[in-house]
This record gives sequence, structure tokens and C-alpha cells, in this order.
Amino acid sequence: MISESRDNGLDATNRTWLFCIAAVCLGAAVPALIIGKAAMAPFFGFGVLCAGIGLIQSSRSGRDRSWVLAGLTAPLAWAAYLFIGCLVLSAVLSDHSGKALGIPIRVALTLGAGFLCFQLFSRSPLALTLACKTLVITSVIALSIVVFSQYLPDLIDLVRRQLGLATPFDAPRAYKMFASATICLLPIVLWAGQRLGSVWMGLGLAALPLTALVIYGNGEETSQSAISGVLGGSLLLVLVLIGLRLQSGQRRALIAGVVLLAMAVGAYILTHVPSPPVVENQPPALPLPDWHRQVIWGFTWDVFLNNPIFGVGPNTVNRVPGASEIVPGLNQEYIPAHPHNFILEIASESGVVGLLALIAVLVILLKMLFQIAASSISVANRSRPAAYAGIFLMGAFWTSSLSNFSIWSAWWLASFVLLISIPLAAARSRHG
Repeated sequence: MISESRDNGLDATNRTWLFCIAAVCLGAAVPALIIGKAAMAPFFGFGVLCAGIGLIQSSRSGRDRSWVLAGLTAPLAWAAYLFIGCLVLSAVLSDHSGKALGIPIRVALTLGAGFLCFQLFSRSPLALTLACKTLVITSVIALSIVVFSQYLPDLIDLVRRQLGLATPFDAPRAYKMFASATICLLPIVLWAGQRLGSVWMGLGLAALPLTALVIYGNGEETSQSAISGVLGGSLLLVLVLIGLRLQSGQRRALIAGVVLLAMAVGAYILTHVPSPPVVENQPPALPLPDWHRQVIWGFTWDVFLNNPIFGVGPNTVNRVPGASEIVPGLNQEYIPAHPHNFILEIASESGVVGLLALIAVLVILLKMLFQIAASSISVANRSRPAAYAGIFLMGAFWTSSLSNFSIWSAWWLASFVLLISIPLAAARSRHG
């Protein structure tokens, strides 16, 4: 009995250390993007590994196993399975199945990692607090470094020369990718600061002007995608706040109106993008975005119209015939890498079935956050701010993805999955 007690105590200590290491690594993962995309991987990967080992050790009781099973059979999980299944089907049917099959595997691993993060932060208040503190500190440090580099270029070049690094350093261009990530970081950092209180709140608020300066990029490389993310996140949050104060019938009417408006805007854009092939000096029918992006969207839309059900296979739209041809007058390919629009990317590569499956995932996730906010609207707890942070993050990330990176980019998708798991776990946890 004494030996068994010692073993249990040792196991508990090991789990605590594993959870703490995981929390610190995961909290630093997205801010590590300041160094580059590859810098995120070791933090995220090692953090998920430690979380997984610790959770396996703690899942020996029937209650813990039932908790995991409940998560794996929740509506959101079934929607994720459906989405991954649609990607697999599109990949198998693709002419480039070897390349395409890597995407459902990547998505499954990323979503699985997100589930482990959610379980970690839901079960361990210490891990949640450590992750929040690490996120706030590392985000403020990363933002400060970028601002320093962007707005004091002579000084940063002097520092780099002293360190034996190459100069001059084009900070606005070098940190353009990080600028897009900041709009995903911001709502979670602000919420984490508010949750922790005291000096942490001050640090969280300091991230607000720093993020604005990073996005502006000293006027040289202003991140338009980050600005659109701010607008999208703000709009979604405002709509949710309005919906919380409406009766169910009025709420349905609001949702229907928003959906119809979004469909009308989308239909207008898709009917005005140029159909391939374009000709030199062809005038654009839309004021925004730039001409090359309109050409990319027009080509991708044409690919979807020719492959509407299952698409051409994930991450392969740039391999279809004509994608690598040079656009007259631009000296650029029709699709240099990806469509720069997640809706067109998924629609063209996995068809209507894949797009509808993803929409189901997002609707269920948004509904979860809405229900958390609605259920706590008259209760004095910390679930509501967490839900608001998650809602803003959803609006910011997916709006930004309408004109940004490929949705299959591992670091971009992992950033969203990791960041959304933190407030969602806090909101669903008893510990708030």
C-alpha cells in the first residue's frame, strides 16, 4: 500500500511537470513566429507531446476516460471527422493523390493536437494559467522587437552589425507574415491579461498599440489582411452581441439576413472576377483586390466550376492545366502557389462536399461559443470574456484567410487551433 501510494504520488508529480512544460511551450508557440514559421514547430510539437504523455498518465480512471470519450464523440468532433473524410475522398480521386493525401493527414494531426491542448487546459488550471502568462509575456516581447525593428531601422542595423548579422534589415517585409498572426494573438492576449488581472492586464493592454504599429509596418508594408481580420473579428463580435439580446425568432432573422448578404457579396465578386484566359491590359471589373489576385480568383473559380463535387484534390489547384501559364502583362503565373482565399481554395480542391463540411465545423464551433456567452450573460463568472475572445478570433482568422495564406499552411492552421483551444477550454472548464 505504501509503495502504491508513492507510485501514485510520483505519477502526479510527473504529470504536473509535464503539464507545466507543455503549457509554457504552447504559450510561446505562436509568438515564436517572429523568428520564422519553422520556429513555431518545436514549441508546438514538444508542448503537444508533453500534454499527450501527461494526459495518458492521467486517463487511468473511468471518469477521465469518459471525459475523453465525450470529447471524441461531441458534435464538433463528428463534424471534424466528416471534413477529414471529405478531404481523403477528394485526395483519392485526385490526379495528384500522392501530394493531396498529405493534407488530410496534416489536418487530422493538427486537429488532434488541438484536442490535446483543449484537454490539457480544461483539466489543469495550473497549465491554463501558465499558458496565459507565457502567451502574454512572449507576445509583448515579440511585438516590441518587431516595433523596434520597424521604426528604428538605423539602430537595429547597428545592433545587427555588432552581432555579425547581415544589414540592412528590411523589418517591415521580414515581419509581414508575423503581422498577420498578430491579429489572431491580440484577442487571446487581451483576454488572458484580463483573466489574470493586475500587472498582466497592463501587459495585455500594451499589446493593443504594439499590434497596431506592427500591422501598420511603418507605412512600408501595411498588412491589409490583418486589417481585414480586425474588421471581420469586430463585425462577428458585434453581431453576436446583438444576437444575445434578441429573441430566438429575431435571432434567426438576423442570421438569415447576414447569410443572404454574404452570399450576395460573394456572388457579385465571383461574377466579376476575370475568366481565364485574360488578355494584356484587360481592365479589372472590381476595385479590390489587386489585378493579379483577381486573376487568381477567376482561374480558381473556373477550376471549381469544372470540378464542383469533389474538386481536384487538396493542395493541388496549382497543378491543374494552365495554372503555371504566365498571365499576359503580369509576368506571373495564374496560380503561383495557392488561391489566397480559403473558400475558393477548399471549393476548388475538395468541392462542395469539402466546403460544406468545413462550414459545419465552423458553425458548430461558433454555436458553442455563442451558447457559452448566452448561458453566462447573467452569471458573474469568467466564461463570457473567454467566449468573446474566441468569437473575435474566429472572425479575425477566417476573414483574414479570405485574402491571405493557404489554409493548408501548417503554421497558420496550427496557430488558430492552438489559440482557440485556450479560451474555449477556459470557458468550458469549471475553473473559468
